[in-house]
Amino acid sequence: MKKILIIMLLFTLLCTACGKDKNKDSKEAAKETTQETQENSTEEEKDTVAEDVESEETKEDVSGRIYEPQFIYDGEPIDSYQDSVPTYDIVYDVPNYQSFEDGLTEFYIRSGKLCIAVTSGDEGATGMALEDVYAATEKTFSRAINGRLEGGKEYNGIEIIEQEEVNINGVNCLRFVGEIDGRSPSAPDDKTLWFRYHVRGYAFVKDDIPVTIIGVTLDNGSDGEDYIKQYTEEVDHNVDELMKTLRDKKYFD
Repeated sequence: MKKILIIMLLFTLLCTACGKDKNKDSKEAAKETTQETQENSTEEEKDTVAEDVESEETKEDVSGRIYEPQFIYDGEPIDSYQDSVPTYDIVYDVPNYQSFEDGLTEFYIRSGKLCIAVTSGDEGATGMALEDVYAATEKTFSRAINGRLEGGKEYNGIEIIEQEEVNINGVNCLRFVGEIDGRSPSAPDDKTLWFRYHVRGYAFVKDDIPVTIIGVTLDNGSDGEDYIKQYTEEVDHNVDELMKTLRDKKYFD
């Protein structure tokens, strides 16, 4: 009887030990399975991120985007859109101002306080000196800008204060800063009635035509010096940003 009890006790101890080993093996197997699942999940996430990055890069390559402009309005970001000189391979982005055509000049104007004017001339300009490009478009520009200057002033030419040649996206340009001589139509010789409107522009030849892109601060000082400074900074910045987008074709939507 005593032997039987001892045998039963030994059998029970062996079964308990085996159960523990099985539980241990089961836990180890579960741990390994969980680790493999986590590793596979991490690899899948990495692959997904890589695919997304590659997809974005492909989009950029397909669109041919050369520069994302940072246009401003009162110092804050403003949306933009694509526009072009009709029938020619001259495309650019512009701030979301009001736009309209006046002859061969396309105006992008902000509340009558500043504007960007894109003026084109006749074909046959290849080889034209950059200093002559503005002269080739001045009559068109002058007719278009008249009536836009605050205070009822008339355009009486631009005085160039400084200029330099620059290359933008493979196009040689003349960048200039100056002032429009605005005079009273009723008393053009009365210097006390003159006003000088700030100008920043670019002149270049592209697709065989002369083009000027000119930003003008239209305010005549009635809003005060602080506002003139603000309008001037905005028009200078946005003209430069526009020029950085100069290209041949529109992007894919």
